[in-house]
Amino acid sequence: MTIDLPAPASDAPRSRSEATSRTWVSLLASAVLMFVVWRGTLFAFDLFGLSLTPGMGKCQPNWQVFGPDHPLLNGFFRWDSGWYLNIAKRGYRYHEDGTSSVAFYPLVPYLARYLGSVTGGVPVAALIIVNAATVGAIYYLRRLGALLYGDAVGKLASILLLVYPTSLFLASFYTEAPFVFLAAASMYFYFRERYLLCGVFGCLAMLTRSTGLVLFAAYGADVCWRLYRRETRLRLSMLSLLLIPAGLGLFMFMQYYQVGDALAFSKTMKYWGRHPAWPWAGIVDALHGTYFDFPVNFKKTQRFLDAAFALVFLGIGAAMALTRQRVALWVFVILGMLLPLSTYALAGMNRYSLGLFPAFIFLAQLCQARPALERWLIYVSSLFLAVYSLRFMQCGWAG
Repeated sequence: MTIDLPAPASDAPRSRSEATSRTWVSLLASAVLMFVVWRGTLFAFDLFGLSLTPGMGKCQPNWQVFGPDHPLLNGFFRWDSGWYLNIAKRGYRYHEDGTSSVAFYPLVPYLARYLGSVTGGVPVAALIIVNAATVGAIYYLRRLGALLYGDAVGKLASILLLVYPTSLFLASFYTEAPFVFLAAASMYFYFRERYLLCGVFGCLAMLTRSTGLVLFAAYGADVCWRLYRRETRLRLSMLSLLLIPAGLGLFMFMQYYQVGDALAFSKTMKYWGRHPAWPWAGIVDALHGTYFDFPVNFKKTQRFLDAAFALVFLGIGAAMALTRQRVALWVFVILGMLLPLSTYALAGMNRYSLGLFPAFIFLAQLCQARPALERWLIYVSSLFLAVYSLRFMQCGWAG
């Protein structure tokens, strides 16, 4: 007869540490592999697509960052990328009677500026930042899904994020990849009740895009609900969550220092076609102006699709609330849609929805018992991803 003896006390912490290390390394390796497969596939598609399709828009000179002989690399720098490049090179500029760079948040362009001094230029640094951030987004989205609902949900949520119609922005010089990475990391540490790390990542997310405020509101609602249900108690460490709005304060200070107006970022919004409105106003006008036989009219069709994306994600947020998902998850999705909708303009709604990562966790849950839904989502998403990716590469508007 043999008796299993417990491991010595001195060995136990080391064993747990090794197990944690192996888990961390394996999840990161899996994230890198998923990124390589996704990026390689999309890269090959863009390469052949550039040769097989005509131009879909006029390319501005400041989008040709690697010169006219490198259309594929230039294809990752379109539209808003020009503004981020301008901030990275020159800092903020404010024109009171027109569009200005003050509308864009500072973390990504300034990282590109300082990393560019090491890599030999801002464009190279920009590609390193967004692609590394995409790996981070895959990693933390999977960990968040696994923490709440199991690894299968976390893994599928990452796949659904990568095949989403506007996931092309995860590889372009935009803020989507850094924001999803930082916000997902923040929420992961929030649910682990490691509030200092949650606040630090949330602060960085706030410096990436305005949706950082939604992250703070989601945590506030979740804390209040848990206090009401007596599922937690107030802790001094929860004050770390205030680092998130502090990020907005830092952004305002930067603008005051550089252009003399701490509110310049909000004052310039009217020149971007944004003004206060009821959240449904833009959607109603978009649907009213849609030709439902869908003739060749990109502007009207895209406006309809932006309205559809908004409605779908509002519906997902409502379904998350009705099925009693964690409050922070569904509040983030709903407010993340209502924030841009409250400015009337629908342009870019398909891209903004990419940042509402808890929705992908919910969709992954639904797909667990519905394999047909998973296949349908991947097929439809990939179809639109192909269309938008080609448009973006060819200087057409994609979101």
